Amino acid sequence: MKDLKGKDGEEFNHGSVVKTVMAAWMDIVDSETEEAYIDNWNQFKVVYGKFPKFLEYVEKTILDPVKDKVVKFWVDKAIHMGNTTTNRAESAHARLKKYLSSSMGDLSTNWKSVHDMLELQHTTIHASFQTRIIMLEHRFKGKVLWSRLIQNISREDLHHLVEEYNKTLEIGTDKSRCGCLNLITHRLPCARMIALKIKNSSALRLDEIHTHLKRLRFEYEVDPKLYKADTSLLPKWDILKVFF
Repeated sequence: MKDLKGKDGEEFNHGSVVKTVMAAWMDIVDSETEEAYIDNWNQFKVVYGKFPKFLEYVEKTILDPVKDKVVKFWVDKAIHMGNTTTNRAESAHARLKKYLSSSMGDLSTNWKSVHDMLELQHTTIHASFQTRIIMLEHRFKGKVLWSRLIQNISREDLHHLVEEYNKTLEIGTDKSRCGCLNLITHRLPCARMIALKIKNSSALRLDEIHTHLKRLRFEYEVDPKLYKADTSLLPKWDILKVFF
């Protein structure tokens, strides 16, 4: 690839420029305060002032319209439960493409492929639910703090709460030092809330956990009336084929 040229015609090695640009860009994206964002953006403009068109593109196409969707300071003002990239959507898309195998398949073939994928996904999710319910780490056994959450939320969320628990020794019940980020982004108790529970020798309650994080069972397992023995879509597809 050709070397890049700045506004004065000065040439730059493409590889080294991309590497430094990405490092500086991640500083902007990872800004935890508005002041840090302003400082990082100003530094970015100083370092890459030799590429005015590039700076204009970054500012007018990305930062001005959508910085609240990419910069940590604004992203962490909304509940996202740790999902701040499109990785999950891209992974699901890649899995679907794998099952379809070809863009030339007809509707009947593709319908069955999607059906097979969803059935396998359902089985995998169900197995993960059972694992999360059955398996219990020793550090959570017999502890009042975790007693109401055990087998009601996933181990991943328990581990997330442990991270907040570890902060309590330093933060205590000081709200200004806590920042309550965990409460905002994950709807899980933050370090300050956990410190208050410890102080009062009480347990974390299920109503303090976001509903989404308590779903370790399918609806028909909670209410048997919702159970359907045959969840296959193929009979419906057979009916459609008669008419079309």
